Amino acid sequence: MQNLMLLKEIVEQRIRMRGRQGGDEGQTVFEYLGIIVIIVLIIGAIVGSGLADSIAGAITQALEDITSN
Repeated sequence: MQNLMLLKEIVEQRIRMRGRQGGDEGQTVFEYLGIIVIIVLIIGAIVGSGLADSIAGAITQALEDITSN
């Protein structure tokens, strides 16, 4: 959660700096911020649910199957 607040502060600072120049760059920044927030939430849900261990185990098993043949 701390990373999200830091990211938000960085984005807001860049918006203030670009606000002096004008334009519609702010919309793009918020679109990227939205994508980043969604990705962070998905990763957090995967790690929090314990699903990360299952995924890692499946990947490890798949790699072992590939390399053993």
